[in-house]
Amino acid sequence: MQSACSPKTFRKTNYVCKSHVLALMSQCDVAFHRVFDRHGQVRLGMMRHMFVIIDTSRTMDDQDLKPNRLTSTLKLMEYFVDEYFDQNPISQIGIITSKNKRAEKLTDLAGNPKKHIAALKKAVDTVCGGEPSLYNSLSMAMETLKHMPGHASREVLVIFSSLTTCDPSNIYELIKTLKTLKIRVSVIGLSAEVRVCTVLTRETGGTYHVILDESHFRELLTYHVKPPPASSSSECSLIRMGFPQHTIASLTDQDSKPSFSMSHLDSSSGPSLTLGGYFCPQCRSKYTELPVECKVCGEFSSQANTAFIGVRMGFMSTIQNLL
Repeated sequence: MQSACSPKTFRKTNYVCKSHVLALMSQCDVAFHRVFDRHGQVRLGMMRHMFVIIDTSRTMDDQDLKPNRLTSTLKLMEYFVDEYFDQNPISQIGIITSKNKRAEKLTDLAGNPKKHIAALKKAVDTVCGGEPSLYNSLSMAMETLKHMPGHASREVLVIFSSLTTCDPSNIYELIKTLKTLKIRVSVIGLSAEVRVCTVLTRETGGTYHVILDESHFRELLTYHVKPPPASSSSECSLIRMGFPQHTIASLTDQDSKPSFSMSHLDSSSGPSLTLGGYFCPQCRSKYTELPVECKVCGEFSSQANTAFIGVRMGFMSTIQNLL
């Protein structure tokens, strides 16, 4: 018997090869210790749901960051997305932009880093203009996050460049709603401190920092990569998990029929018929990417090795908390 096996062989045989397990354990141990060094003996959230709101108003054309604020922010966001999924393998992220007093969803809440990075690369050509709307952006994020389960964290990170916000209603009432829904909002300012952002972060339990330069901007983003301590009031429950494999039906197979993916229900793009995808082990609903919580039966589906890393990180955090 060979002493090592490839990931392909591992998935095909479903046997746990010792060398493969040790490699995964080593990988998650490094990630865990990076987190533990910061927080110490606290309980950390395993599953995170975060929306990043990016200000794309006219102030993002300023050139105090090179070549301008927008390009620098989007480049650092690519780094942030990579690091986020490296340390939070069973979490999800979404991106919202705001300009001309409106909010637009750049990407839906999803666990595929390639999808988010591709959207960020395309956003470099965005024409900045008008004023941002904190109210509309936070409302858009809240409409999705309020349906997330109680055992998962609900977070919003705002990258705010403007010194003003143009809102259709009283934003302080929205802040009270966010606090009630336990949505944690943090802000990274690119210009100067704004009072409404101070109140927003204080009331929801987030953090507020203003950058000094590009390297400091990167440090602040890295701070939000690491999972925050779990709230003492957060739910603790067993989570039913499935590990579906990606299947692709052959075009020559007469029994294969194209079908819609459940992922398109919340997507801004129209539904499309496809032959392949990930099928929920419980109800056979189809999804195009993992991790995902099934919209029909509620079962959480993830890739096996990703879930292994995430669960081990959570287990080690619990053990350290008991020591």
